[in-house]
Amino acid sequence: MRRKGLWITLGLVVIATFIIIVTWQGVTTSAKTITKDDALSLIEERYKGSKVTNIELQQSAYHIKMTRESGIYEVSLNAENGDIISLKKLGDNSSGGDDRNKTIKNEKEIESILLLSSDDILSISKKTENQKDVYVAKVLENKEEYIVKVDAVTGSIVSKDKAEKTKEEKPKEENPKEENPEEGKQKEEDRPVAISKDEAIKIALEHVKGAVDDDIEIENIGGQTYYLIEIETDDDNEATVQVHTLTGKATISFDD
Repeated sequence: MRRKGLWITLGLVVIATFIIIVTWQGVTTSAKTITKDDALSLIEERYKGSKVTNIELQQSAYHIKMTRESGIYEVSLNAENGDIISLKKLGDNSSGGDDRNKTIKNEKEIESILLLSSDDILSISKKTENQKDVYVAKVLENKEEYIVKVDAVTGSIVSKDKAEKTKEEKPKEENPKEENPEEGKQKEEDRPVAISKDEAIKIALEHVKGAVDDDIEIENIGGQTYYLIEIETDDDNEATVQVHTLTGKATISFDD
């Protein structure tokens, strides 16, 4: 009888120990955050050509300052999953003077900022509201239209509201009429990009060695824009490298 009671007690202890271990592992896993080096790697991968000048961990997010050709930016990065929480422009790279007295005159620079978080820009115009210059843009994000206002001096997002459809607006046709291929191609080439053609070629050659075809196109694939770079390898094979115009991510395919 005593042995039976001892075995029961021992079994209960084993079960309790197992439950404690599983619970502890769950707590430690959920509280895990990515390292500062991992955060830097994510930023360098997503924003090619950027230089990180400062990084701080506050609560559950990394706050990162970086410089690009188009200006100085601050990125908030989720410390648990690495997702981008927010991106805002702090000022221009040019030295001297007060940025508050300068206006971003290049509309494409504002479009580049908008495309970091949107799929497409439907319209954009510059206006003055409350004695401040702002850009008002209609953008497409996850198949929804939004009205976004951007400060013309700092490049930061002032407001973002879902666009209201008017009665005159009709739903887009599922199978619109085919456009002139040359007109479509030109339209895609005119879209602003965060990565230059030379940078895209450099990224492509890091993945595939060979001779680059001079005819490099920009195409929209699944709502995202890519450089299409054809490379003839040393062993007479042909490869096509797709380089994302914003993130620099490369996808490679070889011709049969």
